[in-house]
Amino acid sequence: MHLATNLVITALTAFPAVMATVHTECFNYFLKKDGCVWSAADDRNRCNATNGKPPFKGVGQFEYNPKKAKRSSITLDRRYTSENTNTSFQISDGPGICGMYNSTTQPGACLWVGSEQLYGNDSSTAGWLNGAKTSNCGKQLYVQRKGRPDKPFYVPVVDGCRFYTTNVTVGCFQIGLTKKTFHDLEPTAEEIERGYLGDLIWDFNNEHGVKSSNSPV
Repeated sequence: MHLATNLVITALTAFPAVMATVHTECFNYFLKKDGCVWSAADDRNRCNATNGKPPFKGVGQFEYNPKKAKRSSITLDRRYTSENTNTSFQISDGPGICGMYNSTTQPGACLWVGSEQLYGNDSSTAGWLNGAKTSNCGKQLYVQRKGRPDKPFYVPVVDGCRFYTTNVTVGCFQIGLTKKTFHDLEPTAEEIERGYLGDLIWDFNNEHGVKSSNSPV
C-alpha cells in the first residue's frame, strides 16, 4: 500500500499538471474571426506568414492618457492597422500597467485594455492586456508607416490604453506610441500638430514562429 502511494506521489511530482494559457479578448477575437492569430506561439494557431491563412490541420505621443527570416512587404503588412482611426497618439510617461517608462527617451507602445475599460482586476476582460493580465507586457512589436516595409521599428509593449472604445472590432487594432517612437516614425508637421498618426501597421514580432517570447496571448 505504501509502495503504491509513493508511486502515485512520484508520478504527480514528475508530471505536474499543465495549465492551459488564458488568452486575451483580442487573441480570442482574431482566432474566432480568422481561424488563426498572427505571431501566435502555437503552430496550430499561428497564421501562415506568407499568405495569412490558418495552418493546415489535415482531416478531422498617452497625451490622452532559429533563423532570422528576411523581411518583406508581404511578411510585415498585417491586419493590425490604425489607418482612419485617429488614435495612434503619443503617450505620457509611466507608471503604467507594465511599470515605469520615459515616453520621451524610450521606444514603446500601448495596446487596448479591453471591454471593461479599466486597468484593474478582471483578466477575462483584457483586450491585449490590463492590470490583471500583463502577459503581453514587454513583448516586442514591429511598427511601420504604411508603404514603408523597409523601415520598421521594434518596440516593447509598455502600457495599456482605453482608446475610448469597448468594442473588440475597434480596440484590438489600436496602438498608442511613446513620444520617442512617435517621432522615430517621422511624422509630418501636420501630424505633429494634430497629435496622432493614421497610417500605421503593426504586429507582434513572431510572424515566423521563431521568436516565441514575443508571441501574443
